[in-house]
Amino acid sequence: MSRASSPLSLATIEQEILAGGLENVGSGRGVMARPAGNNSLTFFMNDEDVEEEEEEGEMEGVAEDVTIDNLSMDLSSLDTSQTSQASVEEETSKQRERVLTDKYLAGQLSFKDFVSEINGEEDDEEELVSDDDEEWRPPGKRVKPGKTSRATSPESAKNKSNRESFEEELEQSQKSQLKRKKKVGGGTRRKRLDPALQGLMGEANLRFARGDAETAERMCMEVIRQDPTAPEPFQTLATLYEEQGEIERSLQFGLLAAHLAPQDGEEWARLADMSLEQGEMVQAADCYRKAVDADPGVARYHFTRAGLLERMGDKKGALRCYKRLLADLNMDQGEEFMQATKAIATLLHDKEDLEEAKKYFEEAFSRHGDCVTSEDVNLFLELLITLNQSQQALTICCEWCSVQFSADQSHKDLSNLEPEDQLAAFTELLVPEDLAADIRAKLVVILVGLRASHLTTELCEMFLEAETDQFGDLMLDMGEAMLKEKLWTKALPFYEKLVESERYGEAAVWLQLAECQANTNLLEMAEKSYRKVVELAPHVYQARLQLSLIMHKLGRAEDALDTLRQDEQQELLNPHLMFERCQMLLAENKIEEFLSKGKLLFSRHFVTIRNKDELHAISSAKKMSSKNKALNEVRNFRCEPLTEEFGPEFGTTGKITVEQEFGMFRRMCEILFEQERYVELQRVTFSALGSPVFTRKAEIIKECEFLCLLSSFFNGDSYHAYNLVRELVIKNVNNNSVWNLFNLVIMRADDVRHNRFLMRLMSRNPDNLALGILNGHNCLVAGTYKYSLGEYMSAFKADSSNPLVALMLGLTFCHMACQKFSAKKHSLVVQACSFLNTYKSLRGDCQEVNYNIGRAMHQLSLLPAALFYYKKGLEMGPSIKQEEGKDGHNMFDLSREIAFNMSLIYSSSGNMDLARMY
Repeated sequence: MSRASSPLSLATIEQEILAGGLENVGSGRGVMARPAGNNSLTFFMNDEDVEEEEEEGEMEGVAEDVTIDNLSMDLSSLDTSQTSQASVEEETSKQRERVLTDKYLAGQLSFKDFVSEINGEEDDEEELVSDDDEEWRPPGKRVKPGKTSRATSPESAKNKSNRESFEEELEQSQKSQLKRKKKVGGGTRRKRLDPALQGLMGEANLRFARGDAETAERMCMEVIRQDPTAPEPFQTLATLYEEQGEIERSLQFGLLAAHLAPQDGEEWARLADMSLEQGEMVQAADCYRKAVDADPGVARYHFTRAGLLERMGDKKGALRCYKRLLADLNMDQGEEFMQATKAIATLLHDKEDLEEAKKYFEEAFSRHGDCVTSEDVNLFLELLITLNQSQQALTICCEWCSVQFSADQSHKDLSNLEPEDQLAAFTELLVPEDLAADIRAKLVVILVGLRASHLTTELCEMFLEAETDQFGDLMLDMGEAMLKEKLWTKALPFYEKLVESERYGEAAVWLQLAECQANTNLLEMAEKSYRKVVELAPHVYQARLQLSLIMHKLGRAEDALDTLRQDEQQELLNPHLMFERCQMLLAENKIEEFLSKGKLLFSRHFVTIRNKDELHAISSAKKMSSKNKALNEVRNFRCEPLTEEFGPEFGTTGKITVEQEFGMFRRMCEILFEQERYVELQRVTFSALGSPVFTRKAEIIKECEFLCLLSSFFNGDSYHAYNLVRELVIKNVNNNSVWNLFNLVIMRADDVRHNRFLMRLMSRNPDNLALGILNGHNCLVAGTYKYSLGEYMSAFKADSSNPLVALMLGLTFCHMACQKFSAKKHSLVVQACSFLNTYKSLRGDCQEVNYNIGRAMHQLSLLPAALFYYKKGLEMGPSIKQEEGKDGHNMFDLSREIAFNMSLIYSSSGNMDLARMY
């Protein structure tokens, strides 16, 4: 029997596979393909296409197949319901993987995002399996009674059929397969392709080997479509694109292949290098992380990844990478351990976590002492010196560098001494001949820090005889250590040798040389060195400052002042230099220039007051923000610029303490007061109220307010003086000195604002004696004698020993008796005399008392009594004697006032001779 059709060629079958998929192969022809549920294909031929001589054998085979198929269907029907859900989930997962793969290949996802999405899906699956299979036990193991959810009796177990046992075992095997899925990279999710796809993959590799890249690419894409989790097509495509020069696309497929295949550190490292060539540093770091996961013991992966993270600025990530390397290394990898430790120490040094870096060094030295090199010891010593742990550093030198000491005393005597005393007892330092120069220099630094500089003589001489260009850095370290311990004489030869070199003859070295010379009293040489520093670095203000001090010590004050001079128009002014210049001007008694430069120095943070409105705005506000706001409102109203347009600029280098600057400000105020320049004094003091520097210190701003009060008082500005003293009274209501100052201010005031203020304050402090007396004064001046009498009487009851209150009571009765329509004048006069006599007994018999009583008698027109007290006052001297050696009239002497009043009495009575006599 002939065949129904001629056999198809292999090329035709391949074209149809690539055009429509494996499902279309053999459709309507002799060969047919049917897809199975597990992504495999079943091929079969039609019976009518088979020759007659094979029909019987084929029919027998078909009958056997039918029998087997029926048996398989019976067995598979047992677990169909149990595996249907797993099949759906697996199909959904594959579909999702196809979508993610397409997005990645289209450039919509980065490789890192693709891996995170895939792994996230697997994590969910693992959680689901672990939640559903809590009670599952591996096949063949006995379940203990009471541990399972279904209780099975022995009788039911015996009656269980073989079919049910097979069903349970099949279910358990499926669950165990689900649990074997791994999370790391997805590399072992699929171990081998299905046979049909293996054949197609083999043909694709064959076509690629023959040079038919296009057909091979289409075949690989078909395999990817059928099974996106297979690594083989991605590997082939990566190689294909690499040979075609499409490096970026080759890298893309290579990453997918490495992700799907079993983990291979070398492959991930190769992909990382390709990523670096493409400029993808982040992707390269991720690839090296995969390589580290695959082969944790390969140190090269760790170091390369950490280096990439450092280049990207991820210091924390690099530190974690090095720490992981230390955990993954074996005991035979000591060199790598030391290298990683040094890298960790460097990163921790950048973080200023030196104690942690020290711990890593200690661990490395204890674990891999045989791998410690002189370079490692040098780094460890540098770290310990930075931490100022010189004693431990010396121990390291003795233990790892064979440094020894010799002494005249016995070992037994030395063992009882403290470490510092032992070093002082040692007479000689013994170091190996092959000891590195860096360690020798650090040994000098350590011994100097431990105050054992007498042991460093030979080492210092060795460096002084060496070439400066070769060992200059080490000489600088030793010199700085000696300067720190103030060993000026020992450090001087190092700096003298360093400045002779062109390489090290910099301004900083000259500055340290000048410091050594100045402290060894070599002032002229120090002057030359400081001049060299100023010449090399004019902006180094410390050099100019020290140079001026040395010139001042040498008696050249003018040269010292010229050294501190700064160009206010062209130069960025240094506050510290200007402060020192002001101090020197004051010492040289150049007052005007001191005041000028002092104001210039304070202008950098003082407020420039242009008029009285601004002065009022500054004094009325309390907070700094309120002062600035009020000042801006005044300047906006007057259409003036808010800031000073022209003025010098100050730098930020050089610090002056607030106390130093305020001390100079007080001295300036004292000079202005002594010269009676009150207008200028008031402007300067109120400018200080707007200083943010002074405002930070409560005690300083409080003193500034008091200086403003004094300047306003002496300048005759009673308005602002009253505002300031009122605040002072509120805060110190029981201070007598403050009340005296308040009286002085209101005596000069042009208004009576204080009356209402005192009344309100009296309501809050009814027992205050000073308030009662002042309110009595106000009522007395206003003519309301009865109110003043009440205030004075309350004060007298509170303090009956106060002579002033008794005097005021007597004067009040005098005023009441002198009124035109007052009744009982005789009684009022008697009471006035009574309180005046009380005043005399409390105050004592003196010129002041006699004058006051005489004045009262004079007002009452009791002229003989007035003359009696006036003459008695003249006979007595002043109540307060004038200081010896002081010329001029004694302000407490009332003789002139008494004589004038007596002349008035005599002239009114017609006795002109006595009037002229007085």
